[in-house]
Amino acid sequence: MVDIGELHEILQDASIEPPANDEGFHRDKNIQKLQTLYDQTPCMDDLQTAIVGVMADDRKGKIAPAIDRVLDVVSAVTYSTDDLLAIVEFGIRCSQVEDKQIRLRSTQLLALLLQNIPEIPDSIWDALVESMLIRVRDKIVSIRVQTIMVLKRLQQPDLPDDEVTAALLRLAVVDTSKEVRVAAVESVALTQVSVGDLLIRVRDISYEVRCSVFRVFSQAHVKDICTALDRMYLLDQGLHDRNPAVIEACQGMVLQWLHQCHDNVLDFLQYLALDHPVCSTVITFLFDKAGLSDLPQVKSKALLGSRLTPIDSFFWKEQCIHFKNDHDLVEEYCPTLPTYCDLLRHLQEELNEETAEKAQIVLVGRHLLQLGTALDFQDEVGRRMLINALRESLSEWTYERQWVPDAVSLLAVLCEEFEFIQYMTEITSDIYDAMQECESMSPTKRRAMSERLDAIDQRMDEADVPSQEYDALHAEGVALEKALEEPKTLRYLRCLELSSKLLQFTRQSLKNAMIANILHLILPAVDSDIPALREKGLECLGLYCLLDRKMALNHTIVFWRVLNADDEDGDSKHTCIRVLLDFFAAFKAFEITPVEEDGETVTSASILDGLATYFCVNEHQLDAWDLQTQTLVVEGFIKLFLLKRIDDSMKLQAMMELYFHPILRQMVHSNDHGFCSETLQLLSVFYPALANLQFDLLIVTIRSVLCSIVYGTSKIPLDEAALYFLTIFPEKDRAHDALSLLCCVEILAISELKLTKREKETLQKPWWIVLQSLEWTDTNGRLVVLLEEVLNSFKAADATKFKARMEQVIQAPPELTDEDTQWILAQVAERKDALSTFKKKLSRAVHRHELVVQEASDSEAGEEEQVMIKRERSSRQSKALASAKIQTGDSKEGSSEVEAISSSSESDF
Repeated sequence: MVDIGELHEILQDASIEPPANDEGFHRDKNIQKLQTLYDQTPCMDDLQTAIVGVMADDRKGKIAPAIDRVLDVVSAVTYSTDDLLAIVEFGIRCSQVEDKQIRLRSTQLLALLLQNIPEIPDSIWDALVESMLIRVRDKIVSIRVQTIMVLKRLQQPDLPDDEVTAALLRLAVVDTSKEVRVAAVESVALTQVSVGDLLIRVRDISYEVRCSVFRVFSQAHVKDICTALDRMYLLDQGLHDRNPAVIEACQGMVLQWLHQCHDNVLDFLQYLALDHPVCSTVITFLFDKAGLSDLPQVKSKALLGSRLTPIDSFFWKEQCIHFKNDHDLVEEYCPTLPTYCDLLRHLQEELNEETAEKAQIVLVGRHLLQLGTALDFQDEVGRRMLINALRESLSEWTYERQWVPDAVSLLAVLCEEFEFIQYMTEITSDIYDAMQECESMSPTKRRAMSERLDAIDQRMDEADVPSQEYDALHAEGVALEKALEEPKTLRYLRCLELSSKLLQFTRQSLKNAMIANILHLILPAVDSDIPALREKGLECLGLYCLLDRKMALNHTIVFWRVLNADDEDGDSKHTCIRVLLDFFAAFKAFEITPVEEDGETVTSASILDGLATYFCVNEHQLDAWDLQTQTLVVEGFIKLFLLKRIDDSMKLQAMMELYFHPILRQMVHSNDHGFCSETLQLLSVFYPALANLQFDLLIVTIRSVLCSIVYGTSKIPLDEAALYFLTIFPEKDRAHDALSLLCCVEILAISELKLTKREKETLQKPWWIVLQSLEWTDTNGRLVVLLEEVLNSFKAADATKFKARMEQVIQAPPELTDEDTQWILAQVAERKDALSTFKKKLSRAVHRHELVVQEASDSEAGEEEQVMIKRERSSRQSKALASAKIQTGDSKEGSSEVEAISSSSESDF
């Protein structure tokens, strides 16, 4: 029989904190003593009894580390198979009891046991999975964390429908606790199934979760799981994060990926998409902090005449740009100007040859042209050689189109502005004069060929096309496309491209005659029946108008007409949207002369209202064009708000509700994984920036959004919206006080309405919940009075705690002036009058809230029938569950007045 005193003595010694620099000796000593005692005499029953005493010893967390040490020692002992099953079953039973301390420690014991055993017995596997899948829904955060540690060993990632992996992913995505999300992210197996949900977490509101994502992805080889676009997404989000800890975690991931490529930077670049802007940031980090040694000598390879790959040219470009200010390294890495001119000429000759590697040559050429900005231009002879080479290349209308922007940028760097304008106008005029001598295709013939090409594309998209017919159609389509690319049109397009670049780089106004004369080249393109010419013409006209306010005012109606034309293609409409929003951003108080169009008066305000309609997305007819247009409009309005060109609360409310749009939340990056909505990325940066600039406007808009949620015109989850709004303000106290004022006014206004007591309480409860989550202060006397009035008029079940909190926060009663009293009465009366006109809608909102509560209670009752021991539900539901309940309630109501995204009716409240 085991000596109980000796067993307790070992456990007591194990609980003692070891001395500093112990290096695990104290733990190993107690493990050995307990192992010896167990080997001498079976003591499983006594050990379980002793463990229960340890787990039940709750002293408000003061001995938590001691309990951790005891459980660590107990779990490290090597047990027989039967005793191992017994102690695991003991842990499972204890994890289902009512006492939260026992549940926590028993789950922790199971996690430690599974870490120390090489293989889990099959006889206990199903019981472990079943019990832990119940515990993942426990209301105690620490229990859910320990449950995740158990489930980590129970995953079967090879199974596509593994319920354990699915549970971990659910916790990683929707759990309200950041500690749970961190544990789930670090525990779930990285597979093709889980990688998409993990990529979404790089946009998590908690920086700890974001850091954990990069730690997880640093453990996987760069080519094993993620696609190139996924890797770019990870790097872009991590290296540009607002939190230094996240940036450091992402940099650590980059170093791990580099080590996996044997510290060969060229091999590492093979796994990246070189055309993504973040690649430059990655290479700059490696140059600055990674201490790369034995850098590849791409310069020697290029000078010896070897063909460069895109990876070689990209690395060389970044190398030259990074070290251009280091005089000792410039000569080593950068070519001389004459040599650089020879490289460009040689590359042009390679491109003129018929080769299957044309795409790679084009990409190498872009990198070399970008490299040119890092060269030393003190050699006047070499500088003139390069200017002449660029002028000669740009004068050829057959010059590679993708090289034109970089070539013009390099020319702008080499020349003074007056020289640059002169050279560009000369080149454009020469090409335009040569174009006039070319014969034009008749509009009738062009239209017939275009219609035939559309018919061919439509036929080729059909599934029942025979292979021989498909080949013939394809050949005919290629021939028609080549015939439609007539030399005159291509020359005209090149003129417009060069003019566009000139207008982008110049700082001159239209008083410069050479700049002003470009208009005669632009206007014919705007009226052209060729879509490509018309689109480029509109772009040039927009850039031209940005140089002069009067010109912009006169031509705004042109872009508005094109935008509203039914037969205009999407690219031209996108150009018009950009131009119109740029006009409003570039010029203050931009008011055009009213124009009558189709019986309506077009003004600057009506144009902005029309552009704002693109915030709304039809969920059932969503396509790529809608998303791209939405992003353009959102980006433009963000500029207008940040520049204080507009202060329209309704438009800002539409943008806020757009942030929670379910379709945007479900968007994926690339074909398989990730989180890509550019609109969400723009908005997530915009709101914190606006909070600094237009605080009052943002507070008023948040009130409108919350009203639309509470009163039933929006499907946004209230808890998710309120939580997010509280995180965007840098001045926490000021924001919480302002929002508390709004909540109090709403509660008091509802109490004045002619509704039943039940209806009033239902409408007041959401505001009460938000008010309880706010951390208000006693600095605002008006708020203190309103809080006391709310406490007196609204009898909530938890009002006692609220009163105790008020007594703790409010140290002295406020002194109100007559002006403060009048303000309070006016605010409550104003909201009461506004709500009184919509009593029917308020009644429907009450009905929907009751449906949600009823469904929640039904769901809980159903779960209690399946599980014998059921813990009470948490008052903080997950975001996904809350969203699902609200949507269910709305669908049962069947009201067409409920809309997911902002509409004109939302301003009613």
